[in-house]
Amino acid sequence: MTDRTTPVRDPSPRALAYPAFRLYYMGAVCGTNGGWVTRILLAWLAWDLTNSPSFVGLIAATTLLPVALIGPFFGAIIDRMSTRVAFARVTLALLAVPLLLSTLLALDVLTPVPLFLVALLFGAVMSAYHPVRQSLGPRLVERPAIGSVVALAALNFNVGRLLAPAIGGTLIAQVGTLPTSLLGIALAIPNVLIAPALRPREGDHSRHGALRDDLKQGFTVVWTRWPIRRSILLAVTAIGLSRGISEILALIADGQFARGASGLGLMTSAVGGGALVAAIFQVVAGNRLVRNRPLRLAVIWIGFIGALGLVYAPSFEWALPPAAMVGFASTFVGVSLQIGVQARLEDEYRGRVMSIWMLAGTASTSFLAFAISTVTEWTGVTAATTIFVAICAVATMAIWLKPVRD
Repeated sequence: MTDRTTPVRDPSPRALAYPAFRLYYMGAVCGTNGGWVTRILLAWLAWDLTNSPSFVGLIAATTLLPVALIGPFFGAIIDRMSTRVAFARVTLALLAVPLLLSTLLALDVLTPVPLFLVALLFGAVMSAYHPVRQSLGPRLVERPAIGSVVALAALNFNVGRLLAPAIGGTLIAQVGTLPTSLLGIALAIPNVLIAPALRPREGDHSRHGALRDDLKQGFTVVWTRWPIRRSILLAVTAIGLSRGISEILALIADGQFARGASGLGLMTSAVGGGALVAAIFQVVAGNRLVRNRPLRLAVIWIGFIGALGLVYAPSFEWALPPAAMVGFASTFVGVSLQIGVQARLEDEYRGRVMSIWMLAGTASTSFLAFAISTVTEWTGVTAATTIFVAICAVATMAIWLKPVRD
């Protein structure tokens, strides 16, 4: 191992003990917050330009769906090339999105169609960024620190989810959309500067064949390795339910309790607070969580109970603790399952397999959010949530009862 890591004789289980990872993580913190600022700006502009809830929903879907639809193709491409080069190119693309948005705002030519195209570009870039970051981080440390890499990534994501939208929204209100878009540019620049300095482990890319065959091989790895397939299936049934509920909190905050936008904000913050607690806990606990399956199952059930608590709560105030339970469970289970997947992967498969992980998570979240909201039209949110919690609980136990032989 080169000087990018600590000596192999006694590798640290803490990712921040590795100088290259510390450098990468500083850029990741800036980039994550910049991404959230751009996301909240796109949502606001969609509403400001059209006053159409459906257009706001379209822009949100446009930024998310590419991760599920084309993420695996980017994962296969990334496994075929230098991870450092892939990261350098993606960081430039991440910088191009707020640059383009700022230019359109400065020229005062932003209309719904260009905004849709910017959102589509943002979604496409994010579909490439996720497999790059999930491949690069573990390549900057020794294997004992992979769990720490995943936990720190979750901590970064959840802190950004709490702070950046609030900062972005305040800036939009106080100084306008153009200065806010400039903040997105500023937060994207550190990754561009850091990328050439990183020296991750690189595999032998000469062994790759046709892109179609490489993509198929990624799905084959997932299908033939039961511990990995099991983790992804649990992500679909357990995390998909928790995150799906989190996507339709407006049905509960306003539809159930008539608390309007302020109630939605409070409930969303409660979910985010629970997620942040889980992320901090996992950073402190480290790899001890990887094989603690009884604890993971208990937290899955906390998520199910939290989802039911949201819709059966007698008042809005009583619904906030269950919301925090949902956030805690989705992050705790998601991070611990991802640690298990990453720990079992060879470097040359990380891009493909982790893009499939993102595909499963994004698709299941979208499907369950849509399914619960659709059934709510017929039965009400309480009955709809109860039905899908029951389905997901049964599916989770069926998967759980099939043992893992490491």
